[in-house]
Amino acid sequence: MARTLTLFESATQRGRVVKQGDLVQIIVDGGGAMVVAMQDFLMAQKWAQSKPASGNAITDRGRFLEQFPVMVSRPGSFVGTRGNERQLQAFTKKMRAAGYDLGDWMLPPELKNPLTPEEEKKAEDEARAKAKAARDARNGVADDISPG
Repeated sequence: MARTLTLFESATQRGRVVKQGDLVQIIVDGGGAMVVAMQDFLMAQKWAQSKPASGNAITDRGRFLEQFPVMVSRPGSFVGTRGNERQLQAFTKKMRAAGYDLGDWMLPPELKNPLTPEEEKKAEDEARAKAKAARDARNGVADDISPG
């Protein structure tokens, strides 16, 4: 009698898993490529190895990939990039450090072309000034109070 496949084996049978430091790239033949965090991958792998395969590789692949809270995908992949802005920002820093060209991945434009530290500080200062001006306007504080 043949051994039953695990969900992990079924989900990854038509692809490759490439481990690169803190990142794992999952490349699926005809299904695109995704990058996930090593820690998330190991947890999902352990979970999927304890589950039997359904017999449908596409369903199994979908169930496996649902386990990742943060994932960056290539254009044309069957699953999209997921994660909130802060998570994706931290994740793209790891990708850049690992040598990935962010232009090849489905990411918001502000994450593909990050600001330099000086530009980031200037943008934060401008945002603080705008927020203060809006707060002052709501509270009825004028910028220029001169005797009239």
